[in-house]
Amino acid sequence: MIRTYYTNVNNISFSELNLSKVTPQRREKIDRIMIESAKKQSLAAGLLINHFFSDKEIKIEKQGKPYIENGPYFNLAHSHDYAIISISYDTPIGCDIEKTDEVKYEKLGKLVFHKNELNALKSADNQNRLFYEFWTKKEAFIKCIGTGFHTNTKKLDFSQNKHFFIYNEKKFRFKEYMLGDYKIMLCTMGADFANNITEIKFE
Repeated sequence: MIRTYYTNVNNISFSELNLSKVTPQRREKIDRIMIESAKKQSLAAGLLINHFFSDKEIKIEKQGKPYIENGPYFNLAHSHDYAIISISYDTPIGCDIEKTDEVKYEKLGKLVFHKNELNALKSADNQNRLFYEFWTKKEAFIKCIGTGFHTNTKKLDFSQNKHFFIYNEKKFRFKEYMLGDYKIMLCTMGADFANNITEIKFE
């Protein structure tokens, strides 16, 4: 079962207890961050890792993606008030969360979207909803394959099928959740998604 957990970063304090639960590397990262909200997001991500994998050694890939050698697979994301972690025991996973604020897609879309996606957006009844669907799919996918934005996202066309994407002859599946006005997107080659996401609370 592929599960996703979330926490509200606004409810997390910079207590010594919380800071003691994250890795020294994570604490150094938090110390370097200047913006208070971003510091809380980073702390929340570290606490989520510790909550599930306190007995595991966390390593970092070249592109900055944390991982556990020989699994399980997990991925982190955060946006504004929330941080999330998605966990898969079978295949690599990528996740994204975005607050679905109103956005003018034209300028940003030209930088990251395939021409077919731009055409779909032009004719969409709800352009904002489709923008965030494409955006979160791209983010979750490139995190799943581990390349980050070193991948040319303009060559990836997610307008052809809502639920899956074929890449290098492999089938990647998507699962979408809504958390208020936040869209959460998962990408993995697995298919056994949980029906709901689960809240984790920290003090």
